[in-house]
Amino acid sequence: MKGITFYNFAFGSNMSSLRLFARLPQAKKVGVAQLSGFELKFSMLSTDGSAKCNIHQTSNTQDVVFGVVYALDEHEQALLDEVEGARYDRTEVTVQLRSGGYVSAYCYIANTFITTQLPFDWYVQHVYVGALEHHFPTSYLARIKEQASVIDRQAQRKETELSIYTK
Repeated sequence: MKGITFYNFAFGSNMSSLRLFARLPQAKKVGVAQLSGFELKFSMLSTDGSAKCNIHQTSNTQDVVFGVVYALDEHEQALLDEVEGARYDRTEVTVQLRSGGYVSAYCYIANTFITTQLPFDWYVQHVYVGALEHHFPTSYLARIKEQASVIDRQAQRKETELSIYTK
Protein backbone atom coordinates (compact mmCIF):
# COMPACT_ATOMS: atom_id res chain seq x y z
CA MET A 1 0.00 0.00 0.00
CA LYS A 2 1.60 3.22 -1.15
CA GLY A 3 1.13 6.76 0.11
CA ILE A 4 -1.10 7.67 3.01
CA THR A 5 -2.92 4.88 4.82
CA PHE A 6 -6.44 5.46 6.11
CA TYR A 7 -7.97 3.15 8.68
CA ASN A 8 -11.69 2.54 8.27
CA PHE A 9 -13.81 1.07 11.07
CA ALA A 10 -16.59 -0.82 9.27
CA PHE A 11 -19.58 -1.70 11.46
CA GLY A 12 -22.31 -2.35 8.87
CA SER A 13 -22.44 -4.14 5.54
CA ASN A 14 -18.78 -3.38 4.83
CA MET A 15 -17.74 -5.75 7.64
CA SER A 16 -18.25 -8.56 5.14
CA SER A 17 -14.86 -8.89 3.49
CA LEU A 18 -16.48 -10.22 0.30
CA ARG A 19 -18.63 -7.09 0.08
CA LEU A 20 -15.84 -4.67 0.96
CA PHE A 21 -13.23 -6.29 -1.29
CA ALA A 22 -15.73 -6.29 -4.19
CA ARG A 23 -15.88 -2.52 -3.75
CA LEU A 24 -12.28 -1.90 -2.69
CA PRO A 25 -10.02 -4.76 -3.87
CA GLN A 26 -6.81 -3.22 -2.52
CA ALA A 27 -8.10 -2.84 1.06
CA LYS A 28 -6.29 -4.80 3.76
CA LYS A 29 -7.90 -6.19 6.90
CA VAL A 30 -6.16 -4.87 10.01
CA GLY A 31 -8.35 -6.66 12.55
CA VAL A 32 -11.55 -6.88 14.53
CA ALA A 33 -12.18 -3.97 16.88
CA GLN A 34 -14.73 -2.52 19.23
CA LEU A 35 -15.92 1.00 19.89
CA SER A 36 -17.16 1.68 23.41
CA GLY A 37 -19.89 4.15 24.26
CA PHE A 38 -21.82 3.55 21.04
CA GLU A 39 -24.63 1.27 19.93
CA LEU A 40 -25.50 -0.18 16.54
CA LYS A 41 -28.87 0.72 15.03
CA PHE A 42 -30.48 0.44 11.62
CA SER A 43 -31.43 4.10 11.57
CA MET A 44 -29.97 5.72 8.46
CA LEU A 45 -32.32 6.45 5.57
CA SER A 46 -30.79 5.16 2.35
CA THR A 47 -31.46 6.47 -1.13
CA ASP A 48 -33.30 3.18 -1.84
CA GLY A 49 -35.87 4.04 0.86
CA SER A 50 -34.68 1.44 3.36
CA ALA A 51 -32.76 1.68 6.62
CA LYS A 52 -29.02 1.06 6.81
CA CYS A 53 -26.64 0.72 9.75
CA ASN A 54 -25.61 3.62 11.88
CA ILE A 55 -24.00 4.02 15.26
CA HIS A 56 -25.23 6.26 18.04
CA GLN A 57 -23.14 7.61 20.87
CA THR A 58 -24.52 6.76 24.29
CA SER A 59 -23.61 7.82 27.79
CA ASN A 60 -22.95 4.18 28.74
CA THR A 61 -19.37 2.95 28.34
CA GLN A 62 -20.72 -0.62 28.52
CA ASP A 63 -22.39 -0.13 25.12
CA VAL A 64 -20.13 -1.54 22.41
CA VAL A 65 -20.16 -1.62 18.62
CA PHE A 66 -18.07 -4.34 17.03
CA GLY A 67 -16.52 -3.83 13.64
CA VAL A 68 -13.58 -4.49 11.37
CA VAL A 69 -10.69 -2.14 10.71
CA TYR A 70 -9.47 -2.01 7.12
CA ALA A 71 -6.43 -0.15 5.79
CA LEU A 72 -7.19 1.86 2.65
CA ASP A 73 -5.00 3.92 0.38
CA GLU A 74 -5.99 7.45 -0.70
CA HIS A 75 -7.75 6.22 -3.85
CA GLU A 76 -9.82 3.61 -2.03
CA GLN A 77 -10.67 6.06 0.76
CA ALA A 78 -12.01 8.44 -1.89
CA LEU A 79 -14.03 5.59 -3.45
CA LEU A 80 -15.49 4.69 -0.07
CA ASP A 81 -16.39 8.34 0.55
CA GLU A 82 -18.24 8.26 -2.76
CA VAL A 83 -20.04 4.99 -1.95
CA GLU A 84 -21.13 6.17 1.47
CA GLY A 85 -22.24 9.48 0.05
CA ALA A 86 -23.43 12.68 1.63
CA ARG A 87 -25.73 10.89 4.08
CA TYR A 88 -22.79 9.99 6.31
CA ASP A 89 -20.14 12.11 7.96
CA ARG A 90 -16.66 10.59 7.98
CA THR A 91 -15.82 10.71 11.69
CA GLU A 92 -12.61 9.83 13.50
CA VAL A 93 -12.95 7.39 16.40
CA THR A 94 -10.55 5.42 18.57
CA VAL A 95 -11.23 1.69 18.57
CA GLN A 96 -9.73 -1.15 20.57
CA LEU A 97 -8.34 -3.97 18.46
CA ARG A 98 -9.15 -7.53 19.52
CA SER A 99 -5.44 -8.31 19.09
CA GLY A 100 -4.60 -5.57 21.60
CA GLY A 101 -4.00 -1.86 21.50
CA TYR A 102 -5.94 1.04 20.08
CA VAL A 103 -6.05 2.61 16.65
CA SER A 104 -7.50 5.84 15.35
CA ALA A 105 -9.86 5.08 12.47
CA TYR A 106 -12.54 6.74 10.41
CA CYS A 107 -16.10 5.50 10.33
CA TYR A 108 -19.23 6.81 8.69
CA ILE A 109 -21.91 8.15 11.05
CA ALA A 110 -25.22 9.06 9.47
CA ASN A 111 -26.47 12.61 9.36
CA THR A 112 -29.93 11.51 8.13
CA PHE A 113 -31.95 9.55 10.69
CA ILE A 114 -35.21 7.62 10.51
CA THR A 115 -37.45 5.83 12.96
CA THR A 116 -40.05 4.05 10.82
CA GLN A 117 -38.26 2.42 7.88
CA LEU A 118 -36.76 -1.07 8.10
CA PRO A 119 -33.70 -2.43 6.31
CA PHE A 120 -34.04 -4.82 3.40
CA ASP A 121 -33.51 -8.48 4.28
CA TRP A 122 -30.46 -8.70 2.01
CA TYR A 123 -28.82 -5.76 3.78
CA VAL A 124 -29.27 -7.37 7.21
CA GLN A 125 -27.74 -10.51 5.70
CA HIS A 126 -24.64 -8.54 4.62
CA VAL A 127 -24.23 -7.23 8.18
CA TYR A 128 -24.84 -10.66 9.72
CA VAL A 129 -22.41 -12.42 7.35
CA GLY A 130 -19.71 -9.89 8.23
CA ALA A 131 -20.30 -10.26 11.97
CA LEU A 132 -20.29 -14.06 11.67
CA GLU A 133 -17.16 -14.04 9.52
CA HIS A 134 -15.25 -12.12 12.18
CA HIS A 135 -16.53 -14.17 15.12
CA PHE A 136 -18.40 -11.47 17.02
CA PRO A 137 -19.96 -12.41 20.37
CA THR A 138 -23.02 -14.66 20.18
CA SER A 139 -25.32 -12.06 21.74
CA TYR A 140 -24.23 -9.45 19.17
CA LEU A 141 -24.80 -11.91 16.31
CA ALA A 142 -28.27 -12.71 17.67
CA ARG A 143 -29.21 -9.01 17.81
CA ILE A 144 -28.26 -8.54 14.17
CA LYS A 145 -30.00 -11.74 13.05
CA GLU A 146 -33.18 -10.74 14.90
CA GLN A 147 -33.29 -7.29 13.28
CA ALA A 148 -36.71 -6.75 11.69
CA SER A 149 -36.48 -6.27 7.94
CA VAL A 150 -38.59 -6.09 4.79
CA ILE A 151 -38.32 -7.97 1.54
CA ASP A 152 -36.95 -5.84 -1.27
CA ARG A 153 -39.61 -5.61 -4.01
CA GLN A 154 -36.78 -5.30 -6.52
CA ALA A 155 -35.82 -8.98 -6.60
CA GLN A 156 -32.97 -8.32 -9.05
CA ARG A 157 -31.31 -5.93 -6.60
CA LYS A 158 -31.42 -8.58 -3.87
CA GLU A 159 -30.01 -11.19 -6.25
CA THR A 160 -27.22 -8.83 -7.31
CA GLU A 161 -26.40 -7.87 -3.72
CA LEU A 162 -26.18 -11.46 -2.50
CA SER A 163 -24.42 -12.87 -5.58
CA ILE A 164 -21.01 -12.17 -4.01
CA TYR A 165 -21.61 -15.08 -1.62
CA THR A 166 -22.24 -17.62 -4.38
CA LYS A 167 -19.32 -16.92 -6.72
